[in-house]
Amino acid sequence: MRHPRLVQLAALLLCGGLVIAAGWRVPAIDAGRAELNPQGHENVVENAPPEYAFAVQVFGAFRSLITDIAFIRAEQFKEQGRYYDAMQLAKWICQLQPRFPSVWEFASWNMAWNISVTTFTPEERWNWVYNGVKLLRDQGIPLNPRAVNLYKQLAWTYNNKMSETLDEFHGTYKRNWAWRMHLVLGPPPDPYANPEIFELVDQVASPDDLGVIEEAGRVTAEQHEAKRQRRAEMLGQEYEAQDRDPLDVQLTPPEQQERCDVRRLACMERLRPVDEAPATLSGLYETWPETREMVAALRALDIVIEDGELTEDAYWRPDGLAFTFFESFRALANPGATLARIRIADEARAAERARLDRLDEILGHAEGDPAGRALVSFLERKVLVEAYKLDPAHMLELVETFGPIDWRSVDAHSLYWTSQGIVAGGETINSYLNDKTNTTRVLFFSLRNLFMFNSVTFEPLPSQIDRSYLGRSIDPCFMEPLHRAYIRLGRLFDPDTQGVGGAGDTFRSGHTNFLTEIIRRLYLSGLEEQAAAFYRFLQDTYPTTITGQPNPALQKRLHDYVVDSLRDSDEVPGIREMILTIHSVLRNAYSELAKGNTERYVQLVRRAGEFHENYMNDKRNEQAIRLQIPEFPAMQVDGFHLWLMDTVRSGTKGGVMEGARLWRRAPLFLRQSVYDMWAPTFAEACEYWGFDEREAFPEPPGMEEFRRLNPDRFRAPESDPNVITVPNAG
Repeated sequence: MRHPRLVQLAALLLCGGLVIAAGWRVPAIDAGRAELNPQGHENVVENAPPEYAFAVQVFGAFRSLITDIAFIRAEQFKEQGRYYDAMQLAKWICQLQPRFPSVWEFASWNMAWNISVTTFTPEERWNWVYNGVKLLRDQGIPLNPRAVNLYKQLAWTYNNKMSETLDEFHGTYKRNWAWRMHLVLGPPPDPYANPEIFELVDQVASPDDLGVIEEAGRVTAEQHEAKRQRRAEMLGQEYEAQDRDPLDVQLTPPEQQERCDVRRLACMERLRPVDEAPATLSGLYETWPETREMVAALRALDIVIEDGELTEDAYWRPDGLAFTFFESFRALANPGATLARIRIADEARAAERARLDRLDEILGHAEGDPAGRALVSFLERKVLVEAYKLDPAHMLELVETFGPIDWRSVDAHSLYWTSQGIVAGGETINSYLNDKTNTTRVLFFSLRNLFMFNSVTFEPLPSQIDRSYLGRSIDPCFMEPLHRAYIRLGRLFDPDTQGVGGAGDTFRSGHTNFLTEIIRRLYLSGLEEQAAAFYRFLQDTYPTTITGQPNPALQKRLHDYVVDSLRDSDEVPGIREMILTIHSVLRNAYSELAKGNTERYVQLVRRAGEFHENYMNDKRNEQAIRLQIPEFPAMQVDGFHLWLMDTVRSGTKGGVMEGARLWRRAPLFLRQSVYDMWAPTFAEACEYWGFDEREAFPEPPGMEEFRRLNPDRFRAPESDPNVITVPNAG
C-alpha cells in the first residue's frame, strides 16, 4: 500500500464521524427507550421506597447474580411445597429488582394461589389472597406502572380466584370484598326505587284509569301485549337490515335498553361527585366553607379527618375511618342494607341510634345538605384513591362504556384492572393497537360475569362478614355491551372476519357460548321474541362449524335448540348454568302466578326443583362443597326478590299492580322473607299511584314470629309447608 498514512487518517476521520453521528442519535434513542420502557422509570431507584433503593445501591452490579440464585432457590422451595420460604425469598428478590415485573407476579401468585390453600379458616384464606392483591396493587404496579402483565395478574386474581368457584372459600372472598366496597359506596343507586323516576318512563296507564287493581290490571296486560307485538316486529325489521353495520343493530328490546340507560346514568351521577371532589381539605373548605365546622364537629364523635395519606391499614384500624365514619354513615344512608340483621342489647341500640342522630345532625343527610354531601364525597374519593388505589374517573368511564356496574362485585374490579392495564400500556378501552389477546380474554370474562352476577343483594353482618348474605344474579344490562365487545374487538384481532358481525376465529367460541347463554335465559324467562332475535343472529353469523361444515345444532327450532342446550349443559353441569336456569324458570313461574295461572306456576316451580335436585344429587358432601348451589327455598326467595325488582320498580302503574296481584297469591314464606326489605318501596309506589298499601301489599301474617325465628330473613324455613318440593326420584 503506497499511502498507509492516508488510509489510516481516512479511517480515523470516518470513525470519528460515526461516533459523532451516533452521539447525535443518543437523545432520540433515549426517548424511544423511555417510551418503550414497560416499567415506566429509566432509573431503577427513582421514586422507590428507601428499603428498595438501599438494596439496589448496596449490591450494585451483583444484584443480577444474587437475583438469579435467589430465583432458582425460590423455585426449588416452591416445588418442594415450602411456600413460606419461597415467599421470603420472593420479597428479597422484589427488593433487589423492584423494576422487574416477573418477581412481583410470582410473589403475588404464590400468596393468592399457593400459600392460601395451605390454611384452613376463612379469615386466613382471605388474608393471603388479599395480600396477593395488595402486593401488586400497592407496590408492584406503582413501581412498574406500564407492566401490563401485572395488571392482568391482579385482574385474574379477582376474576379466577375470587369470582370463580374453584376455591371452596370463594364465598368468603366475595363477601369480604363486597363489605369493603359497600362501606365506601354503598349499593348502586336504584332510580326506579324513587317515585320521581316514574315521570321519566313510559307510563302504561293514565291516573284516571285507577279503578280496582284487578280491573286496571287487565287493561295493562292488553296494552303490554300490543307493545310486545310492536317490539317483535321492530326487532325483526331491524335485524333484517343486512346492509347496516351489526354494531348499529340493537338486539336488546327498546324498553329494556331504556331501563338500562336510566340505571347507567344514575350510576354515573352517583360517581361524578366523587370524581369531582377536591383532593385536599383546603380545596374542600374553599368550595364548601360550611364543611370546616362539620369536620370540627365530627371530632367529638372520634372521627378524625386529615390531609395525610390514608393507607388501607390506617383506614381499617379500630380508630380508622372505616369504623368511626363509614360504618355509621352507611347505617344512616342505607339502613335496610346494614346492621339490620344484628341483634344487640337495647342500651347499645340506643347508644348507636344517638350516634347516628348526631351524625345526621352534623352532615344534614336527611335534609339533603349539599355541604354534607360534598364532605362525604371527599371522604369517598380519599378512600378509593389512597386506600384502594382506584381512580374514580376511570370507574366513571367504565360505567359510561359498559353499563350500571355494581362495584361491590369482584368482577367489577377484574374489569377495572384489566382496562386500566390496557390504558397504562398506551391503549384505551376502545382501542387496541397491540395484540393483547390474553388480556382481552380477561376483559371478556369480566363482562360475562357481570352479565351473570352483577345484580348483587348484600346484607352485611359486620361482626362476622363471612356469614353475611350475598346474592348474585343475572343483570340483562350487560348482554348488549358484551355482545358488541366481541364484535368490535374480534374485528381488530381478525380484520378479515367473514360473515355478518362475527367475532373472528380468535373469539368465535366465546361469542357463540355467550349467545347461547343469552338465548337460554331469555327463552326460559318467557321472552321468546327477544330470544329469537339473538338466535337469528347466531344462525346467520355462525351457520357452520369451525371446520366449515353446516352446524346441525343451529338448524333446529328455537325451542328444540334451548332444550338441547340445557340437556348438554346438564350432562356436565356447572354452577353458572344451573343458577341461570333455575332463576329463569322461577321468574317465569312468578309471572304466571301473577296472572292467576296457578297450575302453570306449580309446573314451573316443580321443573326448577327438578333441575336443583338433579344437580345437587351428588354434591351434598364436603368434597363437593365448592360446587354446591343455594338450597331451593333460598333460590325461590332470591327469584321472588328479583321478580319484584323487575315489576314493582319498573316505574309504571302496571308494574305496581302486577306486583300487587302476585303479592296476593304468593306463598307465605316468600312474602315473609322479603317484606321488611320491600315495605318502604311498597309504601312509596302506592303513595305515588294513590293505591291503598294495606290492600295492595298487606303485611304477611305471623311476621313477628318469623323475625324471631329467622334473623336471616332472606332464608325460608326448610320445613315451611308452602315450599313446593320435588320428591327424590331415588
